[in-house]
Amino acid sequence: MPPKPSVTPEQIAFYAEDMCTQEEIAQCLGVTQQAISKLLQKPEYARAYENARANTKRNLRRAQLQAALKGDKTALIWTGKQYLDQRDSPKEIKVDQDVQVTYIARWGGQPGGELPAADETMLIEGEASEEE
Repeated sequence: MPPKPSVTPEQIAFYAEDMCTQEEIAQCLGVTQQAISKLLQKPEYARAYENARANTKRNLRRAQLQAALKGDKTALIWTGKQYLDQRDSPKEIKVDQDVQVTYIARWGGQPGGELPAADETMLIEGEASEEE
């Protein structure tokens, strides 16, 4: 039986910095995912894993903020939503009265009227039209 490979907290941290999953870390280190999961129950391994991932998140956040501060519009919108509670506000759409009347007429003349059958010919504003 071959000897079990030894895995250090530093090795775990190395792959965790790249946001690798436990399965990916296991594959890179030549062990099973269950072995990595067991190691992460030990405080020194868990700390190395969590610190490495937190550092990467911090670096990503910093890069996003720097992009926003340089004027990147997408980054500005994202950071505004994340940190300044800014939101998209829906625009009100004004329905033209003629369009609304035509719509109501197409579907039986009253709101809530029956929908026409697919092969039914309807007369709308003096013209015959086939519904598909």
